Amino acid sequence: MKLYVIILSLLWQGCFWVPCVKASEANLEWTEAIGLAKQGENDFAFMDFRAILDDYPNSRWAMASAFAQGEYYFLQDNLPMATDEFKNFYAKYPQHPEALIAIAYLFKIAEIQKNPDRMKEYRNKAASFRQLTFIFNDQKSFKFMSGFQRKYKLVSYINKVDLYVNGKLFTEVPF
Repeated sequence: MKLYVIILSLLWQGCFWVPCVKASEANLEWTEAIGLAKQGENDFAFMDFRAILDDYPNSRWAMASAFAQGEYYFLQDNLPMATDEFKNFYAKYPQHPEALIAIAYLFKIAEIQKNPDRMKEYRNKAASFRQLTFIFNDQKSFKFMSGFQRKYKLVSYINKVDLYVNGKLFTEVPF
């Protein structure tokens, strides 16, 4: 009987211990990725962000790591891969404010590629994304620091969305 209680006790503790260990491992991976990004080692940071998605898909860093995938490809001027990653991000996190940043990126990519049909598609998505009411203000803003240490500021107006990256206007999505 005593052995039975000990075994049950160890199993019970194991149920709580494993998620804690995985969470701390994900935190370490995230910290390493951020450190590499700060040093300008974007390729290695990208690999760590990818590892977080592969090894810890339910961690608190998964969403930011998924965003970093699209951001990396955009910074590498690999627009087809950036498009795929931002589409996947938007599909997986449609209700998060970061999804509107992904839509703004997709709009910008369509603009670079001179694709008016895609621009219209992303313009409509941005317009329908806004579930905001502007009762007291004529704008709402959201700030986000990406895994690659880029500062985003998304400003939603009644008729457009402006995306600033590191304090400079990156793109404007008119409705």
